[in-house]
Amino acid sequence: MERYAQALGEVIADLKLIKEAVSKSDNIIRFIDTRGALKGVLLGGGLIIALFSLAFYVLVSYYGTFAAIPFNIRTTLFILIGLAWCIIGYLKIFNILKGARKIREGITISTLLAEIYTPILLALIVPYMLVIILTTIFLGSNGHLNYIVPALAILFGLLIISMSLLFYMKAFYFLSLWLIATGLLFLFTATIFHPLIVLVLTFSAGFILAALLLFLNLPGRRS
Repeated sequence: MERYAQALGEVIADLKLIKEAVSKSDNIIRFIDTRGALKGVLLGGGLIIALFSLAFYVLVSYYGTFAAIPFNIRTTLFILIGLAWCIIGYLKIFNILKGARKIREGITISTLLAEIYTPILLALIVPYMLVIILTTIFLGSNGHLNYIVPALAILFGLLIISMSLLFYMKAFYFLSLWLIATGLLFLFTATIFHPLIVLVLTFSAGFILAALLLFLNLPGRRS
């Protein structure tokens, strides 16, 4: 019995060495528990969008227009939004780095970012981001403000589908399909609903539902 236990221990040790060797030769993000790292980030992001959308909706309803909201109130809210997203960004990096150090001890933030944002991934992301920025500028400058959120939902949904090959999570597929479906729906009904309501029903609801799927720990990440 002791001999079998020793053999089992040797096999486990060999598997750990193989896993570490493969992780050093491949993108480390493939071996990180991204579900555990991102579920809190998605939930926090969805709640932040919902909270500040509600705040601006109440203020616009009270003052009549966005421009009529006192400057100090608008400035305070924008500062709070910036701080909230900085915290979410920090949590994302911290959680992923924590998971990466379970695979490869001593890995730094710069090394992790270099492994995640490879030339291939940047070649995928940069064109999408340029299209997103130009689409927002075009719609905003032409007075089509109601169409900005639906268009962004569709574009971000397509981007997430393209990036899902890196994460292998059903929640990401769900999020991308949610953004595309709701984006298309509100693209054709943009004049009926308030943009802030559309923002909540697209991005906020999508993030929260995707986070709930991750908290349910459904299978879907390839090991």
